[in-house]
Amino acid sequence: MPILPISRSTFDQLHPNRPPAWTQEEVEWLAERSRALIGYIARNLQSDSWSMVIEGRDERGEFHLVDSEDHLPSQRDARASLEKRMNQLLATGVKVFPRRAGAAAR
Repeated sequence: MPILPISRSTFDQLHPNRPPAWTQEEVEWLAERSRALIGYIARNLQSDSWSMVIEGRDERGEFHLVDSEDHLPSQRDARASLEKRMNQLLATGVKVFPRRAGAAAR
């Protein structure tokens, strides 16, 4: 399934479960077509490195962190990492991503 860029306002309307981050600036927001997985790319304002975050829907339809990677050298590397990992998750056929034991719900 294609991973498509979406606007920040569309991303925010999906109610992602991301903590406030004072040291990073989100610059890209992406989703796969069914919106079972969404993600964003951010630049660390202190180290000037990049990160990617992927969130998936749980049994209640709420998003939570399913994968992330920090300290990437460029925005392009962060996007490639996000797309690769999101495609790997989609290839499993899983559409619901249960929270791990001990993970806090919103």
